Amino acid sequence: MIILYLFIGTIIAIIGAVPIGAVNLAVINTSIKENIKKASYVALAAGIGEVLLALFALHCSMELSDFFQENRWIQVAFITLFFSIGIYFMVIKSKENNTKTKSKYKTKLPKSKFLTGFSLALLNPPVVIYWIIAISLTNKYIFELTAQNPISSLALFFLGIYLGKITTLYFYGKWGNKMSQKQEGSKTKLHRIIGIALITISFFQGIKFIID
Repeated sequence: MIILYLFIGTIIAIIGAVPIGAVNLAVINTSIKENIKKASYVALAAGIGEVLLALFALHCSMELSDFFQENRWIQVAFITLFFSIGIYFMVIKSKENNTKTKSKYKTKLPKSKFLTGFSLALLNPPVVIYWIIAISLTNKYIFELTAQNPISSLALFFLGIYLGKITTLYFYGKWGNKMSQKQEGSKTKLHRIIGIALITISFFQGIKFIID
């Protein structure tokens, strides 16, 4: 029974990590511009950030739910950020010289990748909302999940979250690495696809925000 905590934590983390987000983009771009090893620094740090957000949501689920309902400007900021990043990738990033970019990033230490992954994962309010919902549904339909649970079950649940997050990001990194091995134009094409995807997400999130 206790292994179920590990399994559910992994599944929930994978579901939350699959949609394209800032961390996913960072992993993809790092694997394209540099290599999969350096992209792993981003993924490993993002996993830690994800666990901290889930832990925060577990302890403060009710308070955080009310906070996001009362401060809708956070959603507006999130939509604007995604739209801006989408424009950046579609218009600016696709025109950059790949060789110059690659030489620029070679001077960075792995530590910077770790900090990038950690900060992108941690400073992400929508992920907190996701974990509030995920934990609430788990608590209601699967098993009791509160701060009063045994440490062993909570440890397995959060271990599952970490494994699910880094596994998903690893596959994103492998995909980016395969893209980098193809023709040179594939990088520009990928940047445009990412840009369009982010703009589309921000557009539909904006419609949903207006309707709500």
